[in-house]
Amino acid sequence: MMTSANPTSEQALDYAVSAIKRGDSSRGQAALAWVLQREPSNVVAWLWMAECLPESAAKQECLRRVTALSPFG
Repeated sequence: MMTSANPTSEQALDYAVSAIKRGDSSRGQAALAWVLQREPSNVVAWLWMAECLPESAAKQECLRRVTALSPFG
């Protein structure tokens, strides 16, 4: 659980990654959705969202966004 009442996007992203790594994809997905609502161009958040989504089409959409946003794309 996030400890701050008003977390930064970075704190929420850290929380999401930790949740996903320990197998709690639903909490990770919720935290990532919060980050992406505030920062829709956050490439790292889109990559992690692709990691925690079960549907292939949803994963592909996340990765399409990464490709569109990436400075290396």
